[in-house]
Amino acid sequence: MSEITLDTTEKIVSVIAGLIAVAGALLWVLRRGRHDSPESSDKTVQSNTVTQTVNVAIPPAPASTTLHQGASAAKDIAELKRTSQILFVDDDRGFKIVGVLKKMGWENTKLLADISSLEQSQLLSADVVFVDIQGVGRAMQYSDEGLGLALAIKRRYPKKKVVIYSAEEKGARFHEALQEADYSLPKTAEPIRFEDTIVRVLNT
Repeated sequence: MSEITLDTTEKIVSVIAGLIAVAGALLWVLRRGRHDSPESSDKTVQSNTVTQTVNVAIPPAPASTTLHQGASAAKDIAELKRTSQILFVDDDRGFKIVGVLKKMGWENTKLLADISSLEQSQLLSADVVFVDIQGVGRAMQYSDEGLGLALAIKRRYPKKKVVIYSAEEKGARFHEALQEADYSLPKTAEPIRFEDTIVRVLNT
C-alpha cells in the first residue's frame, strides 16, 4: 500500500478548501438572489398596492351608525308625540281620527267643534291646527267657513302649522288658504297619513 506523501496531503487540503469556498460563494449568491429576485419584488409591489387600495378606499358606514340613526329618528317622534299640541277644528262628532291619534301616542290631541276667537286658549297652545273646510268658521262669521278660518289662523300666527282637510273632493282649489296652509289632505286619509303629516310639518 502506497504511503500518502506531503504533496498528496497538500493537494487534498487545497481541494477541500476550494470546495468550502465555492459552497460559501454559492450560499451567498442564493441568499442575495432571494432578496433581489423579480418574484420577490413583484410580491412587495403587490403587497404595497393592496395596502394602498385598502387605505384609500372609503369604508362602508358601520351597521351601528345606521341603527343609531334609526333609534334617533324613533326617539325624535316619541318626543314629538309627548310634547306637541295638536288641535282639530271639526264639527263632525263622528270623526274618529282624534281618538286614533291618541291611541297612537299623540297625548295632547284635542277636538273643537269651532273656534269663536283667535285668542281662544286651545288655539293659542296648539302647535299644529287641522281645520275642516265644511261646517267650521261659522262662529266667527267666515263666509268661506273652514277656509276663511284656516287663512285667518295662519296669518295671525305664521309659526303655527295649519293643515286643511276635507271630505269633499271638489272645492275652491285656488283659495288663498290652500296656498298659505302648510299642508292639505282628504278627510278620508288613513290615520298614518295624518300622523305623517304632523311629523312632516313639525320638522319644516
